[in-house]
Amino acid sequence: MAYDGNEREATLTWSPVRDFVRRLARRRLKRADLADDVAQETVLRLIEYERGGRIDNLYGLATRIAENLVNEQFRRERRWGAEELSESIVSGQPSPERVVEGREAVETLKRALERMPRLRREIIIRRRIHRQSCAFIAEELGLNLKAVEKHVTRGLLDLNEACGQKRRGPGAAH
Repeated sequence: MAYDGNEREATLTWSPVRDFVRRLARRRLKRADLADDVAQETVLRLIEYERGGRIDNLYGLATRIAENLVNEQFRRERRWGAEELSESIVSGQPSPERVVEGREAVETLKRALERMPRLRREIIIRRRIHRQSCAFIAEELGLNLKAVEKHVTRGLLDLNEACGQKRRGPGAAH
């Protein structure tokens, strides 16, 4: 089970151990972020141990390493004091990166809508933004229901494609 640099193989081999340790650490620490750190450090130490020789009881050693790391965390918190962040410090505003991503997504969708045929664009806006039913749109525009549904489907495919999502279905590349 040695790590040979093959990332895919290592993921398949070490994932069950990492998940086991994560669950164990999560029960003791009550924090997912610290449990993830303990699991990662445990797997790294196991890989190092394995390079030195064969491990007879992998899960037993993983448990021992994880318990030691959890105990170190408790000692560290006792020594330095574990202060929780004040709720008043937490901002309800999105991060600047998230704002930029949102603006870019809006621009991408606007360009995709502008490239659509006029009728498809109108149907998509009525359906997705104004929340009008397909039957209502068909009646208003003098179209049959199937035509409106087809425009909605094609319009959503265009928008998904513009956002970088691959089309799925017959003939689609996987």
